[in-house]
Amino acid sequence: MDTLIEYSTGATLSLVKEGYITQDLLIRPIEQKASSVDVDGRPGVVRESVNHGSRVIILSVMYIASDELDFALRRDKLFSIFSDLEPFYIYEGRPTYKTSTYEFELPGQTWGENPQLPTNIEVLKGKRYKVIRTNMNEVEQRGLLGKVDVEFETYQLPYAESSGTTLDARTFDKEIWQTGQGLVAADPTTLKYVFQNESSFQVYNAGDVPLKTNLRDMLFEIEFRGASTNLSIRNVTNGTQWQYNGSSGTNDVIKLETPTRFTKNGSSIFKDTNRKVLVLNPGWNTIQITGATQFLISFKFKFYYK
Repeated sequence: MDTLIEYSTGATLSLVKEGYITQDLLIRPIEQKASSVDVDGRPGVVRESVNHGSRVIILSVMYIASDELDFALRRDKLFSIFSDLEPFYIYEGRPTYKTSTYEFELPGQTWGENPQLPTNIEVLKGKRYKVIRTNMNEVEQRGLLGKVDVEFETYQLPYAESSGTTLDARTFDKEIWQTGQGLVAADPTTLKYVFQNESSFQVYNAGDVPLKTNLRDMLFEIEFRGASTNLSIRNVTNGTQWQYNGSSGTNDVIKLETPTRFTKNGSSIFKDTNRKVLVLNPGWNTIQITGATQFLISFKFKFYYK
């Protein structure tokens, strides 16, 4: 196995290329946080709400040093890799053939000479987790073998997110998509996110998390270009609706961005809207546009996974 790290600067680092082997990447389920109150004279509790909390991910890493000095150098480098104060993304890397995820050198070999070391690894770049390190144990030394567990917690949202957005080309030869993202459930010829002069159309959310225009840290943008009067964007599938109680010209641009930021040509129009949340369910959503006939509208978002 391997783990790919992408820092906030955009730089990436592969643990296996640095001489470290991922023994396991344990991704725990999302914590569920329930809010409840006790009522005198009533058994049990009254549940007020249940929300998703954070998610814990535990990375088990090992390495084999060539001598005692090399052991210390590799240990310190590992500390440096995981001491960034900024959140970063992690991607899973899985072997592409049936074998043990790691092997040991034969007598007389040095690191990297064993052809059974995990070189045929595919990094699953379609999904990633934004995390921050919360704990790291001391490196356990057994001879020249080092092992350590690193604990992460998801930063902001607890979900895995797609590397690409709906406005990126959706072909698997790109390194931003992978199987298991829900895209195979849709016909690529009908999977559109830009619509022109269509009063009714369908938008597909390949993730299993609803998208909401009021959620901070979730990428969900709708851009409308064209003339309108009392523009309304309604999701018939779930009944949510956003409306602008004003007008726009042919060259005007109206944007809905998270969290609850509504603008026309960059200036806020929040007070002139119905101030409602527009939601996209997982799967297909039927969208209706009223108040405009000549327009271009696009839906840009990532897919999120529990």
